[in-house]
Amino acid sequence: MSSTSDSAERPTAPVGNGIAINPSRLQIVAGRWLMFSDYGAAAQRHMAIVWSCVLACALADVIWLPNSRLTFISSNWIEIVQGVVCCVLAGAFIAYASSRLRGDARFPAVILRTALGMTELLWRAALPIGALLTAGATLSYLITAADLPLQDASLARLDRDLGFDWPRFLDATNSSPLLASLLTRAYQTIGPVAELAIVWLALNRRGERLAEMIAVLSLSTVALCIGMWLVPAAGGFAYYKPAPQLFGNFAALGEMWSFAQTFNMLRNGSLSVIDLSALQGIVSFPSFHTMLGVMTVYPLRDTRWLMIPVLLVNATMIVATMPVGGHHLADVLAGAGLTIGAIFLVRLRRGDD
Repeated sequence: MSSTSDSAERPTAPVGNGIAINPSRLQIVAGRWLMFSDYGAAAQRHMAIVWSCVLACALADVIWLPNSRLTFISSNWIEIVQGVVCCVLAGAFIAYASSRLRGDARFPAVILRTALGMTELLWRAALPIGALLTAGATLSYLITAADLPLQDASLARLDRDLGFDWPRFLDATNSSPLLASLLTRAYQTIGPVAELAIVWLALNRRGERLAEMIAVLSLSTVALCIGMWLVPAAGGFAYYKPAPQLFGNFAALGEMWSFAQTFNMLRNGSLSVIDLSALQGIVSFPSFHTMLGVMTVYPLRDTRWLMIPVLLVNATMIVATMPVGGHHLADVLAGAGLTIGAIFLVRLRRGDD
């Protein structure tokens, strides 16, 4: 990275009405926002993985979408542009405010600078995560709409080979209203827990650890798309078609297998648009809930007072993926295995913690 003095000595390039732009300054800003360059070489390696995964998913979307029966509605582009503009405006405001406060030793100024740093890190994380989820979700819709032969029979057979009986497990967990309620609520915690992990890392200025978490998420997303392409599945509820009395206590707390309608509409062609404002999770194999459950515990590994409660909640949530989310046990094992593999890949060539 260029030093401050080097940056000052380099000529600026006039643009338009004479306003000068310093190329070195732009490079530094781009490095901070896209590559987390101010958090060291490890963070930059993590972010290189992230943007490579985003590019891979986006490239697959660009190639596949024109040859599919789905269309990317025009309002999606408005949402994407709005998101990018929000990040640019946030970056400009944070940079301006920070420069005005730089060198001010008064206590309010110190507090504001700290808050701006935390806010900046959150915005910087939101940019690649948003790009990844947009490209990954679009690809998951394209894969589902391809209407590939379902492999639930093979997954059910694998469960039985492992000694797991899905209908019996559903019946056993449904037998207690208290347990059904606990599992249903645990299943719904996955979004808030993931957001908690991201916010915690940002508030503590753990940019390298946050970049690591996003890299694991990126590799897991690519692995998920490959998995659902190779092993398309509808899940336990669609395969076993359990009698209502086997899941009555779960159904009383909300809709079972909530993504069934979108999943089926994509496969039969009655849903022909991708609307980013109305996306539904449609993945059975591997379990994305399980993936998030593993990856949100890992970055908290050196904060035990927080990691242990998150671990307990996520472990309960992973159990809930089968009776509440309708996943086969094989879905859960695949999700956990792929995410652990992603963690090992991200940690490759690292010598610290």
